[in-house]
Amino acid sequence: MEEFPKLAPAPPSDQVIDAIIIVPPPSPSETNPPLGPAILARVASKAGYHVKTIDLNIRHIREFSPSENPRQTTAVGDHGKDRRLVAQTSRAIFDMTGLASRSPLFLPHGADAVAGMHFSFGDLDAALAAAALDSSWWSGWLDAELFSRFPAQPPVLGVSLMGPSQVFAALAIFGRSKQIWPSTVTVLGGSHATLMGGCIRQDARYRRNLDVVLPGHSENDFVSLLDELIPSRTTVCRASVAMSRQTDFVSQQGSTFEYLPLFDDEQLRPYDPADLTLPLQFTRGCAYARCTFCTYPVVEPQLTPLDPDKAAKTILHLRRAHGVTRYSIKDSLFTAPMMEALAERLAAGPADGISWSATTKVSRRLITAAPRLAEAGLRTLELGVESIIRETQSLFDKRADVTTIEDVILALADQGITVIVNLIFGAPHETSSDAERQLDWFLRLRAHSPRHIDGSLNLLEIVRGSPLEARPPQGVELSGIAPWAYCYSWNAPRWVAEWRAILRGTELR
Repeated sequence: MEEFPKLAPAPPSDQVIDAIIIVPPPSPSETNPPLGPAILARVASKAGYHVKTIDLNIRHIREFSPSENPRQTTAVGDHGKDRRLVAQTSRAIFDMTGLASRSPLFLPHGADAVAGMHFSFGDLDAALAAAALDSSWWSGWLDAELFSRFPAQPPVLGVSLMGPSQVFAALAIFGRSKQIWPSTVTVLGGSHATLMGGCIRQDARYRRNLDVVLPGHSENDFVSLLDELIPSRTTVCRASVAMSRQTDFVSQQGSTFEYLPLFDDEQLRPYDPADLTLPLQFTRGCAYARCTFCTYPVVEPQLTPLDPDKAAKTILHLRRAHGVTRYSIKDSLFTAPMMEALAERLAAGPADGISWSATTKVSRRLITAAPRLAEAGLRTLELGVESIIRETQSLFDKRADVTTIEDVILALADQGITVIVNLIFGAPHETSSDAERQLDWFLRLRAHSPRHIDGSLNLLEIVRGSPLEARPPQGVELSGIAPWAYCYSWNAPRWVAEWRAILRGTELR
């Protein structure tokens, strides 16, 4: 099989860089760059600053060859990824942490200890100390891919932390930065940093090598930080600024909602042009905001409306700028009326050839809307079904009739829209027979349209900030959670450990 071209180290940049934002590995896709850094870069650019995004995740992935027999899929965006390749490259990063030989702390049934960062501060610090040695793989790789690329220390180095799997890489980057660029101000942001904000604020052990935390949508705060560090672009003693700064927690100042992300060609070049999908977000918050397993009400508490004209113009602008025709809408819940409004604007403009994806919940309105959405370029729709088990639907506060679910999925698939059925297994009251019944239901449904029905199959996690954490259901006992972990150890049904492999195997097939 033809390999991806190996990436040579990028030449050093001679352009003045005001801030560098790092995308640490591993990230769950090799099809699209992350959105947050691109939004920060756009808002900073409007304020006159040059922000450079270094996507270490895709550069690491491109060190590997594609799968010999990649899963065939018509999905756009994250769900169209080479799942075997992403799993292989993630495992390579996890193996380099040295944590696999250490005993996990509060490990949920069947969970991956390293991917979930289920370790104590002490074990994590010991592994990071080894990674900080000049002879380590981490130091060599970070020097080649990051620090050697810039002749001067930048004022700011930020890391976008989206989940626990990226924690080790983020902390290794901060540690190396303090060795190589001691005067650079280190900044942590991203959804996982937002969720962990209270813990990071209260416990200094989280803040080693970290100067500033920017929780939530912090575009304006990021610009304010640059204003402080680079007044009128005159020479300032950044070392004294960094050394005198206690770790700041900058509160969100009613951030600018910028629809248009800023990407540069160097950042996009490692992505396969056939699969490259640009991420977008057109609303914040969740119009439903009731799912008891979800953290969106904590991470994005404010609900904003859709501006469909501006959304369509954003897509057309990015196509002109980069020649990309595939887009992934990252809104937590892009409702059927929102999709119809966007489809109407796209159909009215020069949008031929554009494909897009979104995430929504089951609604019978999608049945009649499916032809219009397909005509306007909707190619992938992730449906938050979660469960067909009545008791579990009640637990999640997300009820839907199974017949309605099936009708919606089949109507979309019949129009050539690939439906990703999001399912959760292993609720407290469920048995392995319940899991078998739900999985069999999904497989029978998928058999109706193997090209256009796929699944995202997950075990229930009880996570920080969710209603299930705040009010555990009767009989559920939370054992504890590791410092950087996302989910708790709890008395889940014993059968879930073996089901992790079953669900993963089903997804790969």
